[in-house]
Amino acid sequence: MDRTLLAELAHRFLEGTATEEEKILLHQWFDAADKEAIELVFLPKRETEEDVQKRIFAGLQVAIAEEAVERPAAEPVEPAAAAMPVERSPAAPAPRRIGRYTRWIAAASILVVAGVTGLYFWKAHKTGTAACCEVPVAAVRKDLPPGGNKATLLLGDGSTVNLGAAQNGVIRQVAGARIDKQDGKLIYMVAATAAQGARKTADVAAAPEMNTIQTPRGGQYQVVLPDGTRVWLNAASSLTYPTVFTGPDRRVQLNGEAYFEVARKKDQPFLVAAGNMQVNVLGTHFNLMAYDDENAIKTTLLEGAVKVTKGDASYMLQPGQQASLDRSSGAFRILAVNVDEVVAWKNGVFELGGETIEPVMREMARWYDVDVEYQGKTNEHFRGTIPRSANASEVFRMLELTGAVHFTIEGKKVIVRP
Repeated sequence: MDRTLLAELAHRFLEGTATEEEKILLHQWFDAADKEAIELVFLPKRETEEDVQKRIFAGLQVAIAEEAVERPAAEPVEPAAAAMPVERSPAAPAPRRIGRYTRWIAAASILVVAGVTGLYFWKAHKTGTAACCEVPVAAVRKDLPPGGNKATLLLGDGSTVNLGAAQNGVIRQVAGARIDKQDGKLIYMVAATAAQGARKTADVAAAPEMNTIQTPRGGQYQVVLPDGTRVWLNAASSLTYPTVFTGPDRRVQLNGEAYFEVARKKDQPFLVAAGNMQVNVLGTHFNLMAYDDENAIKTTLLEGAVKVTKGDASYMLQPGQQASLDRSSGAFRILAVNVDEVVAWKNGVFELGGETIEPVMREMARWYDVDVEYQGKTNEHFRGTIPRSANASEVFRMLELTGAVHFTIEGKKVIVRP
């Protein structure tokens, strides 16, 4: 949809003057658009803080009222195969998406207006109200840039490749495969599909070696494994895998967080080891978070089916469910979650789903490569969407609009105060 028309529709929707046909058009666009497109909306004129607050509050009241009338009752969630009770995550009222009208309000309320209107952020309290005001986009003396495509490849012979500095093209010819780099993506091509002239017989005969790709704090990277499985690595993460998958299964080791789109091979299941959890899949889309500084290892299923295992305990997940393994107790919890929030990092945004400041800042610390110091305590819960492409100062200014938290940047340290 043309951005000018989109801005007009969003503006009329927030004012409560959109026709039913325009609402349907906006609804169709929202369902088809990616998050980056949703976040960029241009307004025709500059607004004061009071103007913005009145418009957002009015739109929210209409939206909440319409949603309460139109939204059907939530469908019951089927329990996991092993009779584990399925809980509803407090931050995710529905397993796939939140209400469409409330979501439109969120999308139209996060306005990144280049050089003219400023940067806006909305925060929904547990009461259902929202706050929004303008943050001037001004020069900041102390700032931290967002992360980017940075990673290191550790090869089987102990040598390393800085992927951020390497040129596009062939990185290395290793046992059984060729490694190519293409703009933030590492691609393994097995010998059968390698370029002409490759020593296919010799390569296949050689024993596969183990490779590890590591992203630093402030880094992310994509990998296409030898079987065609696609992996997105979040910041401060590592994935270890063979250059060719041989044997009865495909085994990889994850530390940190990654999103997997597993190539389907019925006769060769895909196994991910993360801490003391193992995830067994045939072909599916799922997110796995296993950072050492988080209290739980979490597997979230988007498509297909996976089995999560720890010791003698194992559970089958259905799409929209998350298996959370507590590191201290070793106990599993099966939750129904909003998967859009879980994989928001892969789609280029921070999706705050009602978390307190501590988990929010752990995510920020990994992406902006900073250390966090707390001076005081806030129990506020934060909700909203922020582009990961924003500088740290912009993100912190948006969070400060809540009035519940304040930030000071001192080099690579961020001080958080109520």
